[in-house]
Amino acid sequence: MRFVSHALLAALIGASGAVEVSAQDTPQTSNFASVGFDVAVGDHEAFQTSILDLAKDCAPIRLDEDDFVCLREKANGGQIWIGLRKTGGAYEFITANPGYKGKSAFPVRVQGVEFDPSWEPFEYRLAVRFSDLDIPLLIELAAPREAARFRDIAEPVELTLDVTAFTFNPEIFEDEEAFLAAQKKLGEDIAYAPDFFIPSGLLGDQPRSRATFGGEILEAERVETEDGASHWRTLVRVQGGGTVNVVFDDIWPELEPKPGQLISGAFWLSAQVPGAQAD
Repeated sequence: MRFVSHALLAALIGASGAVEVSAQDTPQTSNFASVGFDVAVGDHEAFQTSILDLAKDCAPIRLDEDDFVCLREKANGGQIWIGLRKTGGAYEFITANPGYKGKSAFPVRVQGVEFDPSWEPFEYRLAVRFSDLDIPLLIELAAPREAARFRDIAEPVELTLDVTAFTFNPEIFEDEEAFLAAQKKLGEDIAYAPDFFIPSGLLGDQPRSRATFGGEILEAERVETEDGASHWRTLVRVQGGGTVNVVFDDIWPELEPKPGQLISGAFWLSAQVPGAQAD
């Protein structure tokens, strides 16, 4: 099953209209749950009903003449951005993406904006480079209106993003020795450094807002939202010295991250631009 959108979460609506979740998901979860939203993802109808219920009484933010976005936020920093198209007197649900406001400080050099015209004006990706290694990376913009700031830039823009990495089932290691031992056990020919970073597209795959990386956990806490949902929030130092919020559902009891441990996995990336206004 292919995804209808590069950004539609890693666990959302596929071209067939069914809902796709990670093969590792037992029980079922989604990137929404990673930031404290218990959105139904059992099937397309349940998902759409759940999202539209969140959009009730929301003040739409205009993107253009017919397109709007609805933002739902929680005190924990979790967000859902719901794309709506006005047809006649009614709003049609187009897309939904999670976002998160955390403590990340991720210095980048913005090269421009990339997007699929069929998903404009709801979904945009920042093309950036970071670290002394000048690593290329695509990161989803949480707030679609921010894309206008970077669409026609004449030269790279340096700024610090608040980047969140969403994952379903990360690996956590007590220390560097345990991290290296795990690689030896797998019989890998090449040993990765604890802060390895492999952006999507580097190995010949289609570039997307994804990366596989590792880093040191600086902060870790299980967060409970005002309506009783809960998830893990960690702050992780990655390649280049920047930090990334890493969030995931707390349904796996064996995953209890602690400061000083190492974490690695495959992640979908979303960015907040500090100082951006939603409306």
